[in-house]
Amino acid sequence: MHSGWCDGCYSVLVNAPVVHRSGVLVSHDYAGAMRELIVAMKYASARWVVPMLADVWVERHAHVCDVDAVTWVPTTRARMRDRGYDQSELIARRISRRMGLPCVALLRRIDDRAQTGRSASERREGAQFIARRSRYGRVLVIDDVVTTGATLHHSLDALRASGTRMVTCAAIAATPAPEGRR
Repeated sequence: MHSGWCDGCYSVLVNAPVVHRSGVLVSHDYAGAMRELIVAMKYASARWVVPMLADVWVERHAHVCDVDAVTWVPTTRARMRDRGYDQSELIARRISRRMGLPCVALLRRIDDRAQTGRSASERREGAQFIARRSRYGRVLVIDDVVTTGATLHHSLDALRASGTRMVTCAAIAATPAPEGRR
C-alpha cells in the first residue's frame, strides 16, 4: 500500500508517461483520473488525495531536485475561505516531509484573483507575488496544476528578487499544451 492506495492503482500513476513541460517538473497530464483526483481535492474537500499526489511526484522527480527547501504557490484568500485549506500548501508540506526538507511559506499574493477560467493573456498579467527573504538559496516551488506557466513564472521572479539563487518549479499536473507550446 502507498498513501492508502493499493499497489496496482499506485503503480498505474507512478508508471504513467512523464509529462514534459518546459522548465517545470510535472507528474501527469491534467486529464482522466488525475484530473478527477485534483478536481475532488480542490472542489470537493477530498484532502485524502494529497498524500498520493505528493508521493507520486516524489517517486518521479525528487531524485533530480537539488534544493534546500520547499515552498508553494499560495491560493487566493477567497479560495482559502471556501475550501478551508490551500491544496498546494498541503502538497508541498507532504513533498517536503518525504524529501526530508523544510517547508517554508515564502510567497504572498499581491493580485488575489483566481486564475481558473482566465485566458492566457490574462494569466500572464495576473497572479503577482512578493517573496520574503529566505536563508535557503535553492528552493522548490510547488503548484497543483500548470496551464500557461504564468503563475509559476511570477512566483519564480518574486523568489529570485528576494535573493533565492535557484528556483525549481514543479506541478502535480499540466493541462495539455496547444501545439507548438511544450
